[in-house]
Amino acid sequence: MKAIHKNKSKNSILLIEDDLAVVDVYKTAFDVAGIGLEVINLGKKALERLKNIQEGREERPALVLLDLMLPDINGLELLFNIRNHSVTKDMKVFILSNYSSDALLNINYIKPDKFIVKSNITPSQLVQLVKDNI
Repeated sequence: MKAIHKNKSKNSILLIEDDLAVVDVYKTAFDVAGIGLEVINLGKKALERLKNIQEGREERPALVLLDLMLPDINGLELLFNIRNHSVTKDMKVFILSNYSSDALLNINYIKPDKFIVKSNITPSQLVQLVKDNI
């Protein structure tokens, strides 16, 4: 029997974002492109999802879009969790935030694959970027 954690869904993106307006816009853009978008709006729920992936109970998404500013847990804590587990350490993670800082770009031990400022990219550009990276 094949372990679930070794698989990844080729057309499944995990969006960890608490702003419902942003979620609606991205969900529409990804739906139009035929790409599945799973949305989690709380850091604690995201940690549960990551634990299930790490323990082989759920499939890995093809890519994670991670907001930094969540109501309960900082997105960097989630990225740290992803990068510090053997099953998820190589998972593609794009930080998707309006918060930008040079300090964030220099965190080598938990570096995201990309850092995207939300206000600098349209939903269709984000979809194309995701398509190019999955």
